[in-house]
Order: sequence, then C-alpha cells, then structure tokens
Amino acid sequence: MSNSHSDQAPGQNKVYSIIVNGRPREVTDHKLTYLQVVQLAYPGEVPTEKIVFTVTYSNPHGKDGSLVDGQEVVVKDGMIFNVRKTDQS
Repeated sequence: MSNSHSDQAPGQNKVYSIIVNGRPREVTDHKLTYLQVVQLAYPGEVPTEKIVFTVTYSNPHGKDGSLVDGQEVVVKDGMIFNVRKTDQS
C-alpha cells in the first residue's frame, strides 16, 4: 500500500544516495550518527580503545566536516563519507 500523503510530508520515506569509502549506499535516515557511518563502512565493527575510526564527509549542498563519537550529521543526496580505521598498538 502506498502512502497517498507522501507528497504532503517532505522528507518522509526519502531515500538518500550517498558514497561511503567509494561505495554507493542508500539510507533512509535524515541524520546519520558517527557509529552509523562506521557501520556502513565496516559492518559489525565498533570503536574500541585500540581501534579508532576517523570519519570525514564532503557535502555537495553545504559544509564539509568530520564526525566523532556522539555526533550526527544531516544527510543530503550525494554526500561522500570517508572512514579510516586506525589500530593504535
């Protein structure tokens, strides 16, 4: 069943096309957290005391930036996320 009111609720059920570490991804969340982006890049992995993830993003419709644990960013079509995994030995 389709939502006949979808044209009345901008942003509802929208699919955003983004790039994570060079791979196309589609997400439905209007905002992504640091951990969600890490999971898109490295499914099943989480930051630990020894493993750190650096998350940066490029937004063709706004500001570029970076995310740290506890932060989130508003998603726009065409955003590019780069996630780098570092092992602190």
